[in-house]
Amino acid sequence: MTQADEVVGTSGNGMGGPLSGLRIIDLSTYVAGPSGTMTLAQLGADVIRIDPIGGATDTRRLPLAPSGRSLYWLGLNKGKKSIVIDTASPEGRELVTALVAAPGPGSGIFVTNAVGQKWLAYDELRKHRPDLIQVHIGGRSGGKPAVDYTVNCEVGLPLVTGPEDFERPVNHVLPAWDLLTGLHAAIGVLAAERVRQATGQGQLVSVALADVAVAAMAHLGFVADVLVNGRGRLREGNYLYGSFGYDFATGDGQHVMIVALTERHWRNLVELTGLTDAIVALEEALKVDLDAEEVRYQYREVLAALLRPWFEQRTLEEVTVGLDTSKVLWGPYRTIEQFVTAPDSLLHESKLMVDIDQPGIGAYPVPRPVLDFSGWDDGPPAPAAEIVGEDTDDVLRALLGLDDATLLDLRRRSVIGGTPA
Repeated sequence: MTQADEVVGTSGNGMGGPLSGLRIIDLSTYVAGPSGTMTLAQLGADVIRIDPIGGATDTRRLPLAPSGRSLYWLGLNKGKKSIVIDTASPEGRELVTALVAAPGPGSGIFVTNAVGQKWLAYDELRKHRPDLIQVHIGGRSGGKPAVDYTVNCEVGLPLVTGPEDFERPVNHVLPAWDLLTGLHAAIGVLAAERVRQATGQGQLVSVALADVAVAAMAHLGFVADVLVNGRGRLREGNYLYGSFGYDFATGDGQHVMIVALTERHWRNLVELTGLTDAIVALEEALKVDLDAEEVRYQYREVLAALLRPWFEQRTLEEVTVGLDTSKVLWGPYRTIEQFVTAPDSLLHESKLMVDIDQPGIGAYPVPRPVLDFSGWDDGPPAPAAEIVGEDTDDVLRALLGLDDATLLDLRRRSVIGGTPA
């Protein structure tokens, strides 16, 4: 085995991979924490998810399979071990603490979004392992709770989303701030672990959902636009801010999104639609250069009106051939059902999806890691636990050395749950 093989490994699902050797205790719920630790698990980390007796609320969150299992929970907890402990009892808390503080160079890493739990405070837990790494996910930096949708409404995006003449806010259905926060939490784990390798010191890493939203809004220029230019972005439907992009209806009632980011994209679109002479005349009349994307944005409504007839006079199939041949940036609007079932959809074009047999549900495709490492064959994705808590005995036996009699007694007194191994 080469040195690279020793570092990267040759298979996924906790049996090798870029993060092989890391053990992460995951006591988090909903999207941010579980998505972050799931990403780490897909890259080879040994992630142990702890649920309370009866399962946390998100173990029953929609959508549900006919069996009643949460497809949402299964999606965000692939490749993790699942254990159940009564975290409200003193003995249960001792078990969690012991798991968090378990020895080993890759252990002592804890991810949680729990609030108001003094026993889970960093200063309390590090008494049991001084080099503990704890990543805590919060709502707001001041400690006030928040979720994706209560943060999104405050940053202003729902008031610039939707049709121009629509007065009510339009919430985005994608929990973008949750997902970004989860990735920040995963990066926090890796950064803190790298520091610990170099210095031997652990640390508390805090990330607030609201801070992730604030930072993203600032990175993308929303904040500076107000402070420097004295205005905020306006609601303008499906026009692409700062360039030319718009949705067009085809003659057979379908819709496509067209984007002309570069001069080449724009000229290809103009040539395809036969508007070269019209655009030259428009530029001369207005004394502008529409090769500049900020100018295309300024005159977006005029350009959309000129382009619209070309799309309305053709079927989606005809539009598809023309746009692909001309190398115009575009995409068809599709329902979620079409995204999943259409043979030419993004899902089917992607090399990520692999069929697995999820115990208790059946076979369906799930994604491999999004990151593609040239030196690591990630292998087939590991499913989520068939039963919440199914790994309880195995984990407590392996990490804490508990024997069968002790496990039986703890289960009898409802300190632990799950199915006996």
